[in-house]
Order: sequence, then structure tokens, then C-alpha cells
Amino acid sequence: MGEAVPNWRVFPEGVPVQELLERGDQAADAGDFVSAGNWYFHAKRRGSTEGRDRARGLQAQLEVLADQGDLNAKVLVAGLLMERGEQLPRAVSLLEAAAGEAVAEGMRELGFVLAGGIGTAPDPSRANDLYRAAAEAGDGYAAFNLSVNYYRGHGVGKNFREFTKWLQAAGELGIPEACAVLGDQCAKKGLDGEALQWYIRAARSSHVPAMLVAARCYRDGVGTAVDPVQAVRWLLAPLDRGNGDGIHDAIELAGSMTVEQIREAGRLSGHSDEAGLLIRRR
Repeated sequence: MGEAVPNWRVFPEGVPVQELLERGDQAADAGDFVSAGNWYFHAKRRGSTEGRDRARGLQAQLEVLADQGDLNAKVLVAGLLMERGEQLPRAVSLLEAAAGEAVAEGMRELGFVLAGGIGTAPDPSRANDLYRAAAEAGDGYAAFNLSVNYYRGHGVGKNFREFTKWLQAAGELGIPEACAVLGDQCAKKGLDGEALQWYIRAARSSHVPAMLVAARCYRDGVGTAVDPVQAVRWLLAPLDRGNGDGIHDAIELAGSMTVEQIREAGRLSGHSDEAGLLIRRR
């Protein structure tokens, strides 16, 4: 028996961007343009311009599939149109078709455009209905969007219980934004160890603020033992998103570390070259 093919509908928590791109390439080579597009979109959400560009490169093939009635292709085409702010009414129409057949991604994205009035009149109440339906179908981002709206009272009455319910659902599905908020909530309650675990889950899916918080926890021993290797690891990791906010702290911390520790931090973060620079600055 061969290994099961990863399902793009399941949020790829902690999967490196390069692997997401490779999954997309493999699907595209096999002629599965819907799977390829979704893997590229996952990479794009993690800040990958390559993911964005490769998804755009599939638009012609996805347009053909959408014209043939493929609902998942309709959602992807709509996403590509909205990204560029083009043909927004058509994008809404494509999402309406997918949502009408209970495609979770279609319901979530239609909820997004209705919440913000993108290419159509705003309808936050219907947006929340769509988010709920998509969340109940297992879509983590829909669950997170619904939780935010319950917190803010957008299109629905403020309800902390519902906010907590859907935030927890999104976090359990690995949505990094939800994991980070759950980390903040645990930290406010003094549950530092639990907070760190949520921050790490968010950090592993490229959430930069969570990376920096996790680094501080390891540096200062909050919710865990002091661990300079893990601290520098998470200070370097934001470089994946073009963010250098952790570099100054990494330089300062590296001054009290061994060469072997700095190299290990570089290996764990995927930034061995930058770790080499830290060694040379000691």
C-alpha cells in the first residue's frame, strides 16, 4: 500500500512552505489543477510569493474546469480574481454557485465577501450563517472568522461563549491566528505552559508574533525551562516572512551561547547561514 495523498482540505499545520509548494507542483504535474491550486493557496497564506505566482499560473486551466462546472475550481478562480480586485461581481457569482452546493471553501469565501461588501452589498448576518455552515463542515478559517464576529458583534450579538467555542474549534484545527489568540488567553490566566504550546502551534505555521512570543518564553523561562537554542530558533524563524524583528535579540542572546548551540538554532529554524553570521559576530 502506498502512502495516502495529503488532503488539501485539511489545514496543513506545521508543514513547511517548501513542502506545500512541492505538493502543488506534484499535483500540477499529475494534471490535478484543483489540488495544485489549493496547495499553492496554502503556501500563499503563509506569505509565499511563489505560492501566489504559481496559483496565478494555473488560472487558465482552472477557468476551463470552472466553465465545466467544477465547484472547487470556481472557488479558486474567484480567489484569484478577488486577489487582484478584478471582475468582483463574477467572483461573487462563482462563490454563490459553490456555496449553493455546500462546498465549505465556497461558503467561507462567500461569507468573507458578504462580511466586507466586496463586489456585492454587505450582508454580515448571512456571512455569519455561511461561516457557521462552513465551520460545521470542518473549515477552520470559517470557525475563526465566526469567533471574531461573535467577539466584535459584527452581524450578530456579542457572545463570549460562542466566541470561545468557535475559537477553540479553529485552534484545534491548527489555524495559526486562533492558536495565537488562545495563547494570549492562557497567558492572561497565568497558564504559561499551556500558552506556550499554543504559541508554538501558531509559530510552526508561520505566525510571526507567536514566533517572537515563543522566543521570549524560552529566553526568560516562562512556561518552560530557559532554552537559548529554542529562543534563537524562533527569533530567526520570522526571516521566512521577511521579518527581521528578532535579529537584534538573537545577536544579543548569541553572545552567551556556544557555537554548537547557535548552529543548532540555525538548523532548527532553517536559517543556518544567518546563524553563521551570529557566530562571526560573537
